[in-house]
Amino acid sequence: MALRILITGATGFVGSNLLPALLDVGHQVVALVRRDVKLPFGVSTVKGDVLDVDSIRKAAKGCQAVVHLVGIIREYPSKGVTFRRLHVEATGNVIQACKDEGVSLVLHMSALGARPDSAAEYHRTKFAAEELVRNSGLDYVIFRPSLIIGPGSQFLRDMKRLMSFGILGLIGGGGYRLQPVVIQDVVQAFVQAIRRKDLRGATWDLCGTKVYTLRELLEAMARAWGKRVVFFPLPSGPLKLLARFLDRFPWFPITREQLTMLEEGSVCGDNRFYSVAGLAPRDVEGVLKSV
Repeated sequence: MALRILITGATGFVGSNLLPALLDVGHQVVALVRRDVKLPFGVSTVKGDVLDVDSIRKAAKGCQAVVHLVGIIREYPSKGVTFRRLHVEATGNVIQACKDEGVSLVLHMSALGARPDSAAEYHRTKFAAEELVRNSGLDYVIFRPSLIIGPGSQFLRDMKRLMSFGILGLIGGGGYRLQPVVIQDVVQAFVQAIRRKDLRGATWDLCGTKVYTLRELLEAMARAWGKRVVFFPLPSGPLKLLARFLDRFPWFPITREQLTMLEEGSVCGDNRFYSVAGLAPRDVEGVLKSV
């Protein structure tokens, strides 16, 4: 059944891939946007902000579902851009707007590793947002993806640029464990969750088929792109010290939060979504060759 669906975070990496997929299966799509942007033909836009509940209400009017994708990976407190505001407050606003406008289904994108006792504020606020969704009284699906890769990924663009120098530092020696997931699989997870009621009321991890160390993943990228790269160990201690003073600046490549999350790893403890949903995850290295 075709639905009218509101998307927050429509211009981000996941959102820009999800929009055409939803249109392809016949849904009507409304995007909450902060400024004029070019979106796929057929997508309606409403100007607003997830920190302004009135604008979310306006965008949600007439919708049966909301896909909430807004999130940040880096804080800028001087500009009011914090994990607490953009993860927790924004999610509370979306839930309130859904209740006010009679929207019955919320699909929420969280992150693998979200939990209340994480050393990372990013993960703590992601978990707090999940709890708002779980306790909202609405139908819901929560997804916790690992590192998402595919065409348009900022991470892959950054790595390809850095590898062009022929030498690349491995943070902490490159032993951190990751289980990246392909963007097309994340998109299909959302498409299926909108269609299938048996996937609702649950929090699902989303990972790929293989666990890599950071070094193994970077080596796979270099192979796929035909780049000869010399890797060298980059101790995390000095990098953390630098990040303490410099991660407020956009040009600094990594934040303290990102270093903490890297140390925690990003590997699925429960990757059964695919078998339940009848999907087969794609091979990461096959996708890298097309990036």
